[in-house]
Amino acid sequence: MPSLVDALIEDHNEVKQLFSTLETATGQHRLQLFGQLRENLVRHEVAEEEIVRPLTRKSVPGGDGIADARIAEEAEAERLLKELENTEVDTAEWNRLFGELRTAVLMHATHEEENEFPLLRTHVSPDDLEKYGTVFDKAKKLAPTHPHPNTPNTAAANVVLGPLAAITDRAKDLVHRALAG
Repeated sequence: MPSLVDALIEDHNEVKQLFSTLETATGQHRLQLFGQLRENLVRHEVAEEEIVRPLTRKSVPGGDGIADARIAEEAEAERLLKELENTEVDTAEWNRLFGELRTAVLMHATHEEENEFPLLRTHVSPDDLEKYGTVFDKAKKLAPTHPHPNTPNTAAANVVLGPLAAITDRAKDLVHRALAG
């Protein structure tokens, strides 16, 4: 199992690849890729809110400000994801929102990789980062798959409401896949 920071960077690289592939996709293929991107982003961000943000607050000097800034960025991405879900694919509006989402997510990843992650590596032991990597992976597996922008972006809210949202999201995903294919 990779350390927490390595797992986060792996997720970032996967999302960057999905953004590149999505840029040229059209129609049903674009919709399928967007579903994969949406699921990856939501699971990643929920797990970050449950695991990374509390760790940053607890372990990094000035961690509250860092965590608050990352949560604000995540909330904006979640809002854009929800708008994209409700917008017809292959339209100018969808393309505009997709561009905004890509910019927001890539900027967020850069802030994490250049600022937050080095501080975590400095202030959290390698053994603890490995343990948190395992917990992060488990949190991602239990996380919702759709954005819920009206739900508070806190670890406590994710722990309480996340499993219910995840069940609903997975049922929605099953119905969508059955209708699509």
